[in-house]
Amino acid sequence: MRVRRRTLALALPVALILGLGGCTSDDEPEPGASATTTTAPTAPASETTEPTESPEPEPTATGPTPPPRPVAMDATGKKGARAAAEYFIALVTYAYATGDVSQLEEMAYPSTCTACSSIIKEAAKVETDGYSSTWGETKLWDFEVSDKDSLTGGFAVTMAFSEPTGELRDASGKILDEWEYDDGWMQFDAMHDGTRWRALAIVTDQDAAE
Repeated sequence: MRVRRRTLALALPVALILGLGGCTSDDEPEPGASATTTTAPTAPASETTEPTESPEPEPTATGPTPPPRPVAMDATGKKGARAAAEYFIALVTYAYATGDVSQLEEMAYPSTCTACSSIIKEAAKVETDGYSSTWGETKLWDFEVSDKDSLTGGFAVTMAFSEPTGELRDASGKILDEWEYDDGWMQFDAMHDGTRWRALAIVTDQDAAE
């Protein structure tokens, strides 16, 4: 589930338009005055100033933004469990790109989800130790959600997944970890604790139970 997604925001240029204006006046002769008329002096023509163009700023790249929390997570049944699974995997993408693990920490149940703890520990180093990662998005499909477990109160969400190749580097550029394309099945155990959805465990068909 080591994935990354970037977004790019553009700062739009602002154009300033300059307007120019002028005024004129006329004098009328008094009644009974001679036929001689006096012509009012003509104001010299004003010079037209070309508008000054503001330089266009370079596009500004911003870091990835947190994935939006699905509205479906308000549900406490199967629908909410599936949404929680999708949201957690999206948060992993975001965490490995930015080092921000705050949302993962809110969802992870560390006493049972050792995989969650490992992900959080490694992703946090992107921010604290200057790590960087290169990988693409983890894709999910073919969801199935079990009935609510009477013992734990949780739901087992199984789904097909695929991950592209990628690598993890330290601040000096040294490769710390790299992996090839992978696909298979993943199970995400989710439980609603009355306040929010929690991740109880994550396991794939390539891994031992975590």
